[in-house]
Amino acid sequence: MMYVLAFDRDWTVDVNPHPNREAVPLEWVRYWAHRAGHEVWAIGNQDLVEEADIPGTVESIRRRDGHVDALGEQDEYGYYEWWPEREERLKILLELFPDAEGHIVIDDLDLEHVDGWDHYYAWDFVKDVREENVGLSVPSSSDLSPDGGFESGDAVRDVLADGYVFELTYRAGDDQKTYLVTHFEPDRPSMTPLKGPPTFWFEPVGTGERFSVRLPEIEALHPISYEQIADPLAGAAFAAVREQLEDDPASVDEETLRTMLADAGADATSVDRREALRLAMSTVNHRDDVRKSAVEATFALLADEPTTLDRAALQALYDVATDEPAVLKPYVGELATYTGQDSKYQGGATRCLMELAEVDPASVLDAVPALEAAATAKTETTQSYAVYALSSIAATYPEEVFPAIDALVTAMQSEDETTQTNALAALGKIASNYPDAAEPIVNELVALLDADAKRVRNNAVGLLGDLAQEHPAVVIEHADQIAARLDDSNIQARVNASIALRRAGEADPAAIRALQEQLAAALQDPSPDVRVNVCSLIGNAAVPVSIDALQELKEDDLDEAVRERAAWAITRLNHHERGSE
Repeated sequence: MMYVLAFDRDWTVDVNPHPNREAVPLEWVRYWAHRAGHEVWAIGNQDLVEEADIPGTVESIRRRDGHVDALGEQDEYGYYEWWPEREERLKILLELFPDAEGHIVIDDLDLEHVDGWDHYYAWDFVKDVREENVGLSVPSSSDLSPDGGFESGDAVRDVLADGYVFELTYRAGDDQKTYLVTHFEPDRPSMTPLKGPPTFWFEPVGTGERFSVRLPEIEALHPISYEQIADPLAGAAFAAVREQLEDDPASVDEETLRTMLADAGADATSVDRREALRLAMSTVNHRDDVRKSAVEATFALLADEPTTLDRAALQALYDVATDEPAVLKPYVGELATYTGQDSKYQGGATRCLMELAEVDPASVLDAVPALEAAATAKTETTQSYAVYALSSIAATYPEEVFPAIDALVTAMQSEDETTQTNALAALGKIASNYPDAAEPIVNELVALLDADAKRVRNNAVGLLGDLAQEHPAVVIEHADQIAARLDDSNIQARVNASIALRRAGEADPAAIRALQEQLAAALQDPSPDVRVNVCSLIGNAAVPVSIDALQELKEDDLDEAVRERAAWAITRLNHHERGSE
């Protein structure tokens, strides 16, 4: 005789019993489902599906309709758009098994009103079963022995948590099979319950095939240590450890990680290079305590001809360098080699050096020749990284970047605004210490004074001001173009222009006097720095501007430095006028 038994879970089965009442033993539920030939279903809390290895509400709808479209989509928490009421769930089971000997629902809710079903509270049901008032037998002690080698799904999970590669023995029909496997969690199909049945998925090492084994079929499952795995199969170990690392970083043993990474770094030909590299990348991202070993292994595993994976590995190194740049310091030589070559590594390596140069320019001095080559690379992004790195180095070590002048001049003419700006900044830092180096680029600088980007204009006229300290005669030849920046919409461009003219003006006072109209207008500039510099220009070159305008600044300007410089300019102009009489 076959009964249909529909169980609630909470306050019904002893996995969560009523505090003051007896509950149905889970072993009974499993026995009736798997040995006694009854149809046993979970109609309440669907956790019972996994705990008892029985079907639940989702499966009942699938069997009725052939699909589970009626439930709609699942949200991020696993809940469906629609879920049938208790009565509806029982109605579905009645339709599926109309010829059963009986239909019994065991639930702490009163369902006596549901047609076709006999309702029991758990404590009453247990009593009637024991007194043989229900046509169900109680399992004997031998019946409660596990079908396979494990009492529960949790026991299997405990083993899986202790390793990465396993020896699995299981029953397949009348056969017993043993494989070396890795474990994985599949994406749950929509037909499965909120928590799937205790079915475990494995992949035999080296085959690429996948299969599932239900709990009762598992005879034995043992972790296999990394050292026990033959070299041709080690790739599976690397993959399994990586997956565990990405799922739960803290759960992976530090010694295991160090051993595997050290082996991979010592002889990349003895391991699955790609799987070893993936593990190294994941370790870089997820485990600070093993990061140095992972970085070392990453460099050892990079291929001569880079693949997408290799380029991703360099990206992972850059990502970690943004938080911990020192981790790359021992590998400046390797990065410089990649940076100086026209290859698919060039951009990623240059970016890593850029990150190092920003925080520790001394650490990348030996990489300047490589950065010089990258500054004229085919790709704009690589150029930008290299020029920024050179600019960072030049701030502290301008003499080291001096040999890269030609590359910076070329980069200065880039269409990319950021590259232009950084090239100009680097040249400016060099010019501050070595003006001779920047003299040949004056014409290129002047051409940038009308650039659309304000940063480019600012840096170009600022660099001309630096040049004017040692080469005023060269700069003053372009006085008209520089003076045009006195009317720039950007305040820093106006300040830099006034400085450049002031520094260069001594070489040709007549050129400054020719700028009378622009200088007179600049006396009204909102920036006190501009007004101070223009007063100096007027006084030094005896520019014939209105004394009244200067007198107004002397008496009313809010800035003390402007007032003092205006008074000085008036004195200089009066002295010049008396001397010319």
